[in-house]
Amino acid sequence: MADTTSSPDVKTAAPEVSPSKPDFSVGDVEKFNVGKREMDPAMAATGGAIVHYSDDAYARVLRKIDTHMLPLMCWIYLVQFADKSSLNYSSLMGIKTDNHLDGYQYSWLGSIFYAGYIFWEFPTTFLLRRLPIGKYLSVNIIIWGAVLCCHAATTNWAGLMITRCLLGAFEATITPGFVLITSMWYKQNEQARRMGYWLACNGVATIIGSLIAYGLSAVTHSALEPWKILFLLFGLITVVTGSFYLWYMPDNQLNARFLNEEEKLIAVERIRDNFQGIGSHLWKWNQFWEALRDPRTWMYGLYSLLMNIPNGGITVFGGVVIRSFGFDSRTSLLLGAPGGAVDFIAKLVFPWLSDYFMDRSLFSFIAILFPTLGCVLMTVIPIEHKGALLFGNYLISFAGASWCLVMVLISNNTLGYTKKATVNTVQILGYAAGNWIGPQTFRSSDAPMYHTGKTIMAVLYGCSALVLVAIRVINVVENKRRDRAEAASGIDLNDPEVQDQIARSKFMDLTDFEQPHFRYVL
Repeated sequence: MADTTSSPDVKTAAPEVSPSKPDFSVGDVEKFNVGKREMDPAMAATGGAIVHYSDDAYARVLRKIDTHMLPLMCWIYLVQFADKSSLNYSSLMGIKTDNHLDGYQYSWLGSIFYAGYIFWEFPTTFLLRRLPIGKYLSVNIIIWGAVLCCHAATTNWAGLMITRCLLGAFEATITPGFVLITSMWYKQNEQARRMGYWLACNGVATIIGSLIAYGLSAVTHSALEPWKILFLLFGLITVVTGSFYLWYMPDNQLNARFLNEEEKLIAVERIRDNFQGIGSHLWKWNQFWEALRDPRTWMYGLYSLLMNIPNGGITVFGGVVIRSFGFDSRTSLLLGAPGGAVDFIAKLVFPWLSDYFMDRSLFSFIAILFPTLGCVLMTVIPIEHKGALLFGNYLISFAGASWCLVMVLISNNTLGYTKKATVNTVQILGYAAGNWIGPQTFRSSDAPMYHTGKTIMAVLYGCSALVLVAIRVINVVENKRRDRAEAASGIDLNDPEVQDQIARSKFMDLTDFEQPHFRYVL
């Protein structure tokens, strides 16, 4: 069923190699200073052997992974977005009145969530690397569920500021954690669709959350205010979910309950061509510094900042913006649901196209043009044309599909587990900073149409599209440079010994700078 080849010892001394220009003068990877402790656990799991399984075996294991891992990620991503968006729903259910909030204070409730996010992002990146990822994520889920329940006990702005900040800190683990999990379990040409599936649950959460909030808003005779019931309901669901995940969610392929011993090895072997393993727990400072020297790192962060400033505004003020079109509060809650449907469909269609054509930046660029147009429409269309204004509002929901594909770009193109975690952190910090700034672009003095906020959104979406073009150009130029260097090196890539050495290097936790045979996905 499988054939293997033995593994030579890996040397622990190596000549210096420029991290920005991979060395093509040799065909092996023994030049790198990589000891056994520094290798990815995938190397130990396979015993250093290269194992070839049948396509049927790979397909069977992939079906098992999809059946068990995707529901886990999809459900908790739905839950976390509903929890985060609960403030938006509660703004139309009486929380402003009961907590004596003015427009300025409500804007800061949207921003302070991301202050907690930013504060905890670097520590959580380190802990995601050092601790079992499934257990660490599960504990954070339980804690943020408890914090969400505490929202129901608040009576003033100060109490809400504290609970929102803590909620942001503990929710900061999920997106970078899920990007790492997706890159650990899936091949490059499978990742966009899978990431699209769990990100699409934001749209499902919008639909379900809007309907639940609409139903609770009709409650008039209750010991608790409707917005308090909302927080308690969402929070308790989250705590129960986190408790189950603590027991069931695997840290990697090697301790997955749903795989037998042979399937665990198949699950590891099938991702070899990612040039990545299953996640070393060793923090490598050379990879950290390399990430900071890589221009792509900062372009991912800039893109995320630019496109999430509008996202932060619409997440907190989405219901208020719809109400500004001339609808009452309850109807505005209900009209938020179609935006979730658009988000859901976009995150399924664009990642599917991206995997089919194996092109990330092109489809991310196309997707970001839709919210740009939507913001322009909301800015220029007169208030009496409610249908057209709603159409423009719903186009904004395409933005998430663009962001999804940028995270797939990071997953595909950033090698080395520490480097990937670091680049993810910079991108997520851009995300958090953008969402922190976003609510401040909607000023109460600009109500009810919020002309300034909508104009800023249109401009920033357009700028983020230009950043995607720049990322693509950088990758095209670097791939061509590597092609020329490889051709000039005289290495015979058809030589079985060279192929064997390249295959072994893929589980050595080397970076994309250190892997000269790696090509960046566009």
